[in-house]
Amino acid sequence: MANKFQQRTAALLELIPEQYDGALIISEVNGYYFTGFNCDNGYFLATKNGCAYITDSRYTEAARKAIAWCDVEEYGSGKMKQVCGGAISKLGVERLLVESSRMTLQQYGDMSEVFEPALLSGDGGLDSFIQALRVRKDAEEISFIKAAQAISEQSLKYVLGLIREGVSEAELAFEFEFHARRMGAERLAFDSIVASGENGSMPHAVPGGRRIRRGDLITFDVGTVVGGYHSDMTRTVAYGKVSDEQRKIYNIVLRAQQEAMDYLISGGDDLAECDAAARDVISAEGYGQYFGHTTGHGVGLEIHEFPTVSFRGGKIPTGAVITVEPGIYIPGKYGVRIENMMYKTEKGAVNLTGMDRELVELG
Repeated sequence: MANKFQQRTAALLELIPEQYDGALIISEVNGYYFTGFNCDNGYFLATKNGCAYITDSRYTEAARKAIAWCDVEEYGSGKMKQVCGGAISKLGVERLLVESSRMTLQQYGDMSEVFEPALLSGDGGLDSFIQALRVRKDAEEISFIKAAQAISEQSLKYVLGLIREGVSEAELAFEFEFHARRMGAERLAFDSIVASGENGSMPHAVPGGRRIRRGDLITFDVGTVVGGYHSDMTRTVAYGKVSDEQRKIYNIVLRAQQEAMDYLISGGDDLAECDAAARDVISAEGYGQYFGHTTGHGVGLEIHEFPTVSFRGGKIPTGAVITVEPGIYIPGKYGVRIENMMYKTEKGAVNLTGMDRELVELG
């Protein structure tokens, strides 16, 4: 019986137009999706006449163990063109699609030369085919995302217990990573954001030496990776009592997020309508100019992937995992963002984030 990687490869080949013999995949993330093997220097040939994986001696043994269903070819110094050309000849390949969004012009030129006499096409078709497959998460993929999210929630709760006046943003970010790795995370999903006080007005602030003060709002945007799959969550908490204005803005963001989540839960499947559900709440309260980014994005093998929850619209495919993360950012003062992950099902959507969203006043 074919394993899941063979099934994914077969599904891709079903999408490729008949005038092409297959696909050349050179990106690490897509190579992993179709083979289950992580490699920063691998070339996966998926063709209608068979498959081949080409790499160098650093990875050959591991690749042959991981991709037993596929021929693995090794190239040595100065032998790449010979090995790649040999694989093309063996598979009878004349025309291949390539990942135009993952390849520089120089790479395209290099690949065109080493995979001669096959002709490579970077018309964007392969990217859309892969996107259509990757966006629909199966049960195992969802289990990995849930596991990563559980670690993130446990680790953030641990870090919240460490907040004291005088502790720095960088120290809190370090503690999150240390705890997450100890809990079993493979790595962070991205560099953690810990933004306190006036730094919170920058959506992607970098944790630094600023030390927590009483009255601060503190935004944590964190995620981890399990099984290659990412989680993404944002929570904004307070150290000490909040002002009336801070509480008001927090509640506006919370209500905006809930509106967008309710839209998805009820079966809504339009990206622009989901974006508007959150954005309209913030705009109606007079803070529209302080919400500049999109409402969300897809999550999976990458922290940002298809689809994007924005005014540009489009349908949300069943099986997609997307974030809902509205925010309000007051320059020079503070910011508030709240983010959950949602899993789109045939009947609506399921919230994958369990951590409480009500405003927490610590200390």
